Amino acid sequence: MSDLKNAILDAKYVDMISIADFVVRDNSLPEEDADGNPMPQATEIAASLFRWAVRERLPVAEEGAAPEAQDDSEMDGSSS
Repeated sequence: MSDLKNAILDAKYVDMISIADFVVRDNSLPEEDADGNPMPQATEIAASLFRWAVRERLPVAEEGAAPEAQDDSEMDGSSS
């Protein structure tokens, strides 16, 4: 499962939108509203997949507490 999560995190944004767009079409979800405007499902699905993949990499905040901000050195594993 970690290979899948790493692949999702390494994917380009356009690839994630393409996958999510396929999910929308494959499940016959509406692509446009009544006025012909594009619906946001593909973007929402791509964002959900990314959040699922990144969830294990982020520290778990206590319920009701806001997650603490991390500086770039904590995110890339380097130290100062």
